[in-house]
Amino acid sequence: MENRYSRQLKVPGIGSEGQKRLEKSSVLIIGCGGLGCPCALSLSRAGIGRIGLVDADTISFSNLHRQTLFVERDVDSFKVDVAKERLLEGNSACQIDSFNTRFTTSNYQELLNPYDIIIDATDNFETRYLINDACVAMYKPLVYGAANQTEGQLAVFNLNESGQLRDLFPEFPEVGTIQNCEEAGVLGPITGIIGDLMAMEVIKIITSIGEPLTNQLVQFNGLDTSFHRIRYKKLEGHKESVLNIKEPLSISWDIFRKRYERDYILVDVRTIEERETQNLGGKHIPLDELGSHIKKTTSDKFVFYCKSGQRARKACLLVEQLDIDAMYIQ
Repeated sequence: MENRYSRQLKVPGIGSEGQKRLEKSSVLIIGCGGLGCPCALSLSRAGIGRIGLVDADTISFSNLHRQTLFVERDVDSFKVDVAKERLLEGNSACQIDSFNTRFTTSNYQELLNPYDIIIDATDNFETRYLINDACVAMYKPLVYGAANQTEGQLAVFNLNESGQLRDLFPEFPEVGTIQNCEEAGVLGPITGIIGDLMAMEVIKIITSIGEPLTNQLVQFNGLDTSFHRIRYKKLEGHKESVLNIKEPLSISWDIFRKRYERDYILVDVRTIEERETQNLGGKHIPLDELGSHIKKTTSDKFVFYCKSGQRARKACLLVEQLDIDAMYIQ
């Protein structure tokens, strides 16, 4: 330990006692993308004893500019499998658990239960609210990070009865109104900065050094290299929760062709640029236009698709509010 962590042990407040706390701790990282990769790398190298990784996606070339655990030969492999391998190469003493699945209302208890601290490294609000509500229900501290274009955000929720996501953002944004990085774009250094800062918050919580970002949101602007701190108050009487929302049904292309192609309308919710690059058939309604179009339709059976399945899942959540039968291709 002395040799591997010698520089870290010299930091005031860490020492051998702080290092032992790190080695005895467990952290679950939900999302192995631009935020999750640098965060997981920093935490595993710091000596966290157990790290869980949750992600159902495979690696694409468009991931490589910011998802720093992956290289070209990893394309089409599952993110959690490659991430586990790379993290162990850097610190074989760290226990890495990989979960090739999405975080849902049906598996959140099983995923959260073994871990001390939860990290939200996802990029869509539906999953963020689910993670938050699950952490509140199970009394788990949550480290939150977000990155979009040239900006990032960072906060710590539900630590020692501190505020939560719903105190900061009480109103759940309408599905399709806020773009993720796949839709809006993001610079790699932004995800790297925020991901490493998320790891720093975890280390602060475990070792009790510094002041965790509870009841405050830090915003980072990469264009002028500035940080802005917003303080918020904890609210009382939250009744909202997405834990009981029914998870949309996902199917494969093969199942769609065999069982549903005749009776369901296939809809591509990608952007026009993606559609022009690769047309997989069906109607084309970009996700941000779906709300206005779907109300005009006479059909009540849809199957949505996009590149990763995330936007198609959002489409299901949107139309289910209108009592429309919908599935998405995963």
